[in-house]
Amino acid sequence: MTDKTWDVAAILKTTTDFFGQKGLPTPRLEAELLLAEILKLRRVDLYVQFERHLTPAEVDAYRELVKRRLNREPTAYILGRKEFYLLPFKVTPATLIPRPETERLVDEALLLTKNLPNPKIADIGCGCGAIALALAKNLPQSHVTAVDLSPATLEVAKENALALNLTSQTEFYLGDLTEPLTNQTFDLICANLPYVPHDDLATLEPDVVKFEPLLALDGGPDGLDLYRRLVNGISRWLKPLAYLLLEIHPPTLEELTKLIVAEGLTFIKAIPDYARANRLVLAQKPIFL
Repeated sequence: MTDKTWDVAAILKTTTDFFGQKGLPTPRLEAELLLAEILKLRRVDLYVQFERHLTPAEVDAYRELVKRRLNREPTAYILGRKEFYLLPFKVTPATLIPRPETERLVDEALLLTKNLPNPKIADIGCGCGAIALALAKNLPQSHVTAVDLSPATLEVAKENALALNLTSQTEFYLGDLTEPLTNQTFDLICANLPYVPHDDLATLEPDVVKFEPLLALDGGPDGLDLYRRLVNGISRWLKPLAYLLLEIHPPTLEELTKLIVAEGLTFIKAIPDYARANRLVLAQKPIFL
């Protein structure tokens, strides 16, 4: 960008072309999101203000955001928020950025619990609270418990609960997996734990490797370290006929199924995500276990 006079249409085209040349995956979308942030507009409003001229201060501020994105800082961290299940969530470098494919887990969880009068749900490894709060928002009769190991992450989740007016339906625990949930049982336990095999971390996009928290990504040698620990003894926190719903690394499906069966749970099915990869595993506690 030079010091010439810029209007919205021109600066968006130039930035989109530049992002595309640098290999960013969604250049137009990201150019629009960053400009809308600077101009305090919704993205859609940019299209009715194409001829609006930017002030030098606005151009300078936009240039700084563009530089950060070119350094592969995720757009969600630059903006400080990410939409998930049509809800806005605060995100920080302490939290993993919610992924669109995880919305499939919310879809399935809602199907499993929508007919229960007052479902009790636990989200283990809640991150920014995306899963837990999306479920609470769409199940007004539910009570959702969320657990995370990171104090900084849990504080962000609590802030999101407050912003979404869901504090009366949710409670948050700091701790390791199910450890803080003493003397509680649930109709559904769901989890999206770190599941990237350690040796695969280096193959992830630079945005992820450079900026997202390793604690929320590294699943150990085969991606199952956390899942082994979660599944071992999980039945004590499940009501009879309650469900366990997990987002997984698809290649670990067979081994994880063995862990679930060894725990005494009934493996129901693997569920593909919208890209047709077996992203979810659903199991149930037998009535007499």
